Amino acid sequence: MMKQFRFRWFLFLVIGAAVVLFLATVIKIRMKEKIPEGIIVASGRIEGREVTIASKIQGRIKSLFVNESDTVKKDQPVAEITSEQLAARYANAQENTAFLQAQIEQAEADLAFTEKNTAASINAATASVKAANAQAEKAKTVLDRYRKDFERYSSLFKQDLVSASEFDRVKMQYETALSDLKVTEKEAKKADANLEAAIAAKDTIIIKRKQMKSAQANYRAAQASVQEIYADLQETRIYAPSDGTILSRPVEEGEVINPGAPLYVMVNMHKLYVKVYIPEQEIGKIKLNTEARVYTDAGFGPGREQYFKARVTKISEQAEFTPKNIETKEERIKLVFGVEISVDNPQGLLKPGMPADVVIRWKESAPWIKPM
Repeated sequence: MMKQFRFRWFLFLVIGAAVVLFLATVIKIRMKEKIPEGIIVASGRIEGREVTIASKIQGRIKSLFVNESDTVKKDQPVAEITSEQLAARYANAQENTAFLQAQIEQAEADLAFTEKNTAASINAATASVKAANAQAEKAKTVLDRYRKDFERYSSLFKQDLVSASEFDRVKMQYETALSDLKVTEKEAKKADANLEAAIAAKDTIIIKRKQMKSAQANYRAAQASVQEIYADLQETRIYAPSDGTILSRPVEEGEVINPGAPLYVMVNMHKLYVKVYIPEQEIGKIKLNTEARVYTDAGFGPGREQYFKARVTKISEQAEFTPKNIETKEERIKLVFGVEISVDNPQGLLKPGMPADVVIRWKESAPWIKPM
């Protein structure tokens, strides 16, 4: 009796499973028949772009603020790094900048003094030249007058028309005037030389200006160095680049890390997509930016129809056999193309790993349908 009961129960289970399988097959066939022209329906899972959060500088990890599986918001602090070497470089750069600033101030004061002194020297030398030339011209006029007297008295003295004392007096005046002219001409040459020297001092101004510009250039370079090191110091506090979920954290507090060392791996919740596989005979109908809608088993969505807007963002260039995770062998041996459907996730409702159905509308006139 017990054996008959067990046999009947086993038979009931087998028949029930067969009925369920039959009904599922019928529903699937009817769904395919109901899909209108211009619509392609496919299934996949929600996936996300992985983002590596890394350090730009070398240092020791002071704090890690989040852990694996934590949800983070954009610009949320996730880690802090300390670097004594960077702090020392920053202090040294600031001291160097202050020193170069003092050099510029000294060079500016020196240049201003040199320009003022040179201008005064040139003005004084110019005035001396004018005075010396005036004295020389005056001496020439006096000499000309006494030369004429000397020539006339020489003729009269030869004729015994003037006394020797008168002749000697006129001769003395002439010789004195000649000597005065030589002195004034010497002073005029000296004044010209002083003027040339004062003008030549302008070259010193040019040199000092170049020195000041060089100091200014060094100061600007030092300022740039300070800003660069300061920017590195700002990198000691690390922030999440976008909203997302932390997948892994390969480091611990206290570790010394190099630039580029990953601190976290996260998935960007604003760049989710569904990867589906489209049969070879259907792939020619799909283009980049083709409209799509994504439905999830959870049944939620931002609109009344409970779907998420999406679009085709990537189409594989080469065909492949259907991946092994497809259930039936018949489907696995088909040639398909991988297609990525980027989906809008403004409220963060979708999560990586969720199963999803995708409806792709490659013909604008086709009516949207909701997958069963």
